[in-house]
Amino acid sequence: MKNEVDGRREIASRNTVWATIIARKLTRWGITPNQISMMSIFFAMVGCLLLIGTVIDPGFNKYVAYILFIVCMQSRLLCNLFDGMVAIEGGKKSANGDLYNDMPDRFADALFIIPVGYVAGGFGIELGWLAALLAVMTAYFRWIGAYKTHQHFFNGPMAKQHRMALLTLAFVVATCTIHAGYDRMVCLIALIIINVGLVATLIHRLYLMSHTTNNEIK
Repeated sequence: MKNEVDGRREIASRNTVWATIIARKLTRWGITPNQISMMSIFFAMVGCLLLIGTVIDPGFNKYVAYILFIVCMQSRLLCNLFDGMVAIEGGKKSANGDLYNDMPDRFADALFIIPVGYVAGGFGIELGWLAALLAVMTAYFRWIGAYKTHQHFFNGPMAKQHRMALLTLAFVVATCTIHAGYDRMVCLIALIIINVGLVATLIHRLYLMSHTTNNEIK
C-alpha cells in the first residue's frame, strides 16, 4: 500500500465518477470536511445504540438493528471518503483538518466494535474492549511511523477498512443466522479474528517503521 505523507489513505473509489459528483455537490452546498468527519461519529453512535438495544431489550428487532448497523458502518466509510475529497479536491482544507480527519475515527472505531462484544456476550465483552484498544493503537503506531519516517503506514492485515469489511460480513451472516440462534457466535468469531488481525497489524507496522530509512523500505 502506498504511504501518503499527508496522512490520506489511498481509496480506490476516490477516483470514481459517482464519488467525484457527490464530492462536488457537497462542496457547492457549503458542507465542510470537518463536518463530514464528525458525521462519522454520529453514524457510529447510531450503530452502537442499535446493537445495545438488542442486548438490553429482548423484544428489539434484531433483523432491523443488524441491517441498519451495516448501513451505519458503510456510511462511516463514505464520510471517510468524502471528507478528504472535499478538503483536497474541493479546496476546503483547514488548519485543523488533520485533527478532524483522525480523531473522529478513534471514537467511531470504539463505538462500532465495543457493542459487538456485548452482542456476543461472555468473554466477547472483553474481546470487544480489547479490539477497540488495539484499533486505537494501530493509529498510534501509524503516527509514530509518520513522525519517524515521514510516511503513514496504513498497512493491514486489519486496518480500518479491513475491520469494517469484516464486521459488515459478520453482520450479514449474523442477520441470516438469527433464526438459528448463531448470531452471537458469529460476533464472537469476528471479534477473535479482529483481535488477532490487529496484533498482526501492530507487528507489521512496527516492522515497517523500524526498517524504513530515507522514505524507502529496506
